[in-house]
Amino acid sequence: MIYYLIVFIFLIANQTLNAQLYSYSVNLNGKTSSKMIRAIQSNVTYIAVDDFFDIVNLPYKIDSETLREEITLDAGTLFVTAYNPFIFFINTEGKKFSYQMLQSTDYRYGKIFIPLKSFSDFINKHTNIKVDFDERTFLINIKYEKKSKSTIVQKQNETVSNPQTSKNILESESSQITGPLKSSTQFDLFDFAIEEKSNGYIFRIKSQKAVQSISKSLSGNFLYLRIPNTTIDLEKFNTILDNGLIESVSAIQSGQNSDIKIALKEKIQSHEIVREKRTNDILLLIHVSPDIIKKLKEEKNKRLSSKTKNNLLDVIVIDAGHGGRDPGAIGYRGTKEKDVNLGIALKLGKLIEKNHKDIKVVYTRDDDRFIELYRRGQIANMNNGKLFISIHCNSTDERPGTRRGSEVYLLRPGRTEDAIRIAEKENSVIKLEEGYEERYKHLSDENFILTAMASTANVKHSEKFAGILSEKFERSLPLKNNGVKQAGFYVLVGASMPSVLIETGYINHPEDELFLRSESGQQKLAEAIYKAIIEYKTYYEKLVSK
Repeated sequence: MIYYLIVFIFLIANQTLNAQLYSYSVNLNGKTSSKMIRAIQSNVTYIAVDDFFDIVNLPYKIDSETLREEITLDAGTLFVTAYNPFIFFINTEGKKFSYQMLQSTDYRYGKIFIPLKSFSDFINKHTNIKVDFDERTFLINIKYEKKSKSTIVQKQNETVSNPQTSKNILESESSQITGPLKSSTQFDLFDFAIEEKSNGYIFRIKSQKAVQSISKSLSGNFLYLRIPNTTIDLEKFNTILDNGLIESVSAIQSGQNSDIKIALKEKIQSHEIVREKRTNDILLLIHVSPDIIKKLKEEKNKRLSSKTKNNLLDVIVIDAGHGGRDPGAIGYRGTKEKDVNLGIALKLGKLIEKNHKDIKVVYTRDDDRFIELYRRGQIANMNNGKLFISIHCNSTDERPGTRRGSEVYLLRPGRTEDAIRIAEKENSVIKLEEGYEERYKHLSDENFILTAMASTANVKHSEKFAGILSEKFERSLPLKNNGVKQAGFYVLVGASMPSVLIETGYINHPEDELFLRSESGQQKLAEAIYKAIIEYKTYYEKLVSK
């Protein structure tokens, strides 16, 4: 079966997260699908890996913790990892090959983005998928003829003539790789470990066979090793470290030689190689002066202290919607939304402060005052918020209303007319702000959508918290649970952290209104949100500490 794809890309000219974002529509076999996003950073075009393989209808799965995507091709399995310049492939016979791209992959909006040119070069050379990209016309053509087998051959890196002068040993940055492929034992050099000693470090190269000769050299702050007649696990030996003396390790397979480059933060006194006969391991002994050891330990302690604090969900920002001259929606019996929002917010804050002294509560407002939407995000960012929760009540034009129940919203383009209507209602409050037309002019149409998606760099965490919150509502409240939805709320745009907007219930529905205006109803809502925060806190701190 042959798939033809024509992708027309329309410039949107938006600058966020140091990258320009563009929108393009997809025409597949004469049928137009929804718009997708591509990113340009430092004049390099990136595309989402899962978008590409959705188009050619090949199965894939992504590990949300290790940020590794696994794609099933005709002749084996392809692995792409976020923040990594290497593509790895294991064919049906179990042989593992690697391909080094010119740039590392990226991760944003819950997707792995890959440099289009390097990716298309790999695809064109080694698979039965053909990609043609014209930078002048912003046109991508993909042709895929499904076969029972795909020809993929091993791509060797350029050989390094001399490790002492080589510039071919990886200069590009790569990030810490977690969850390595389980087939790494097929390599002679399959892993490394670093041991800190009182007078230096031991860099241990784990080897499956005895190595006869090793050449080494020191040039500036770089140590170079060449180990002949060996194979090396490139994925394991290409990583950035938070070790102290050693900043990064990189390697290439140069024919039958394994070349390793070690980047050092400080000058060293001496270095030597020792072969451990009992294990076949290769030990690189690095000697450092006592002053440098002391300095590195102090820096390490500071990093650990800072990292520990960053790993804690210790600042919760509670945003009571509307306020002051903006009453929000008005209930069937005259209840003002701003009063309900504030009541729930204050009760939630008290629960957190009472039970979790380790969490700082920040209110965007704690009384009946008007706070501009853009200021709410500023307050969250100024206080280094780790989670932003905006509390609202829903409403329709019906009196009395027939719709009821709670909803949790993520910041994304609205998928339904209802979601778009609700976002428009909440966003209309900007008309009460002076100079709103100038302030929010960049948040219109597609430009707003892209800004919203970019500002939700922690979209994975937002989705997780929203799911937990919806589950607590389902179990704890008498209100109907309408689940997790998405829409473009201005108040969430400015918050540079995981964020959700809660529509606690329909204030124009008589039964919902009675629950929302009551002290007991507000307390139950606060307790459900509190339970979701604590469950999410446990998840978040466990995840980021890995």
